Amino acid sequence: MRTFLKATWARAYAAVGGLRRQHAGKLVVLTFHRVRPAGEQPPPRPMRNLEVDADDFRRLLCWLCARYQPVALGDWLDFAAAPPAPSFAITFDDGWADNADHAWPILRELQIPATIFLATGAVAERTPFWWQTTGLSDAEIERRKTQPPVPAGNAAPSADFLTWAQINAMGAEGLITFGAHGHRHLLLDQVSAADALADIRQCWSLLRQNVRAGLLPVLAWPNGNARDDLTPALQELGLRAAFSAARGAVATPAAARWRLPRNNVDRQLSRQPELWPWLMMRAK
Repeated sequence: MRTFLKATWARAYAAVGGLRRQHAGKLVVLTFHRVRPAGEQPPPRPMRNLEVDADDFRRLLCWLCARYQPVALGDWLDFAAAPPAPSFAITFDDGWADNADHAWPILRELQIPATIFLATGAVAERTPFWWQTTGLSDAEIERRKTQPPVPAGNAAPSADFLTWAQINAMGAEGLITFGAHGHRHLLLDQVSAADALADIRQCWSLLRQNVRAGLLPVLAWPNGNARDDLTPALQELGLRAAFSAARGAVATPAAARWRLPRNNVDRQLSRQPELWPWLMMRAK
């Protein structure tokens, strides 16, 4: 019933032009994590709700393109004024290998730019995230996020993540750009300022050393956990903006440069086209 009511209200709002008025001159940034093969039925694994089916991903992008203008984040950073039309940008977090295997072909087909925010510890060291191999439920993972980080239960090198070769192959085509997402995917507001800055600095240094094309001087705070006391240091590193995980839309980076909004798209939402207007309506 709740889904029906949300869908009905959002469709009515869109039908009378509410979405176009709401997002006139604004950018809605969407966050994905993993894109998996259509119809895949793998064994249960943690955080499955962060995985979007490839067919659902394509359908959602087509739906967006019929209503909004796709924008590259790098171009938007250089805008002196708000985008002329309601716009959207696609981002991914972490650096999963399936971004290259399953998302990139769809983005190339539709010619939609995207930015992947890389957790460089996963890419450079092939180290699984702590929640991948512990057998924890999603609820327990959420509870433990505020506790001190622990090593993954299986320290074996992981093939789950992008390689530098894949990153550079995507960057060379000019459609995909890459930003920073920390080195160890720490919740950076839960550690000291010195530790948070050291983690970001290590991430940015590795990106500058290894990404030959498409490097974007932007940070996505891991888990969206932003903090304000690092702004001067981030600027000294050469970063120009940072994204949180708060819902919303924004006209120019200056509006909230170090806490820019992004809107998460999960598996459940991507499977329900009737809720896509609701997703956009909440981006206020």
